[in-house]
Amino acid sequence: MLLGPGGHASVVLEILKQYKDIKIIGFTDADNSNDQLYKDFPILGTDEVLKELIKENNATHAFITVGSTGDNSLRKKLFKKVINLGYQSLNIIDKSSVIAEDINLKTGNLISPGVIINPEITIGKNNIINTGVLIEHGSLIGSHTHIAPGSVLAGNVEIGDLSHIGLGAKVIEGIKIGKNCLIGAGAVIIKDVPDNSVVVGNPGHIIRKRGELNE
Repeated sequence: MLLGPGGHASVVLEILKQYKDIKIIGFTDADNSNDQLYKDFPILGTDEVLKELIKENNATHAFITVGSTGDNSLRKKLFKKVINLGYQSLNIIDKSSVIAEDINLKTGNLISPGVIINPEITIGKNNIINTGVLIEHGSLIGSHTHIAPGSVLAGNVEIGDLSHIGLGAKVIEGIKIGKNCLIGAGAVIIKDVPDNSVVVGNPGHIIRKRGELNE
């Protein structure tokens, strides 16, 4: 079961073509009803059908295919919902990615084409590690984050839950980025970033604070 048709879902579907043993039942969509299709897969209803589908044993696994443009709170909400309903999660990993054997990878993550993840890295739950991302040794990625295409995280970087690292951003070694931060496209982060910060530029500087999110 996939939650949310759209652009990000199309990327997930393309990666899933590599896995012939995964059967896609269909999508749920908060804004649409039954009797519609997305990429030849049925939209089975709103998220309210999730409870019935798992009761009928038609679906066992769920994956969040809603994308993120800087706010990851909806992805977190949906992930918690499917887990609480009893669905299992899984990691969807493009086979072109290069991933060290000794990483600690939790569940619900998308690892896109061309990603490189080096040794001694921990990655939490329900993250989007997008196309061409490089994560160096010893780094820690929280949960419900989006690391956008082309971003580079140097060694021993920490990214807090719900944060968004923008397109092509670079984070130097040893930096800690807090929870619910938004790092702008192309930013270069050379000092720690506190929770709920919006950062842009080279070098990165805080331009405003974001509202705190409920845990």
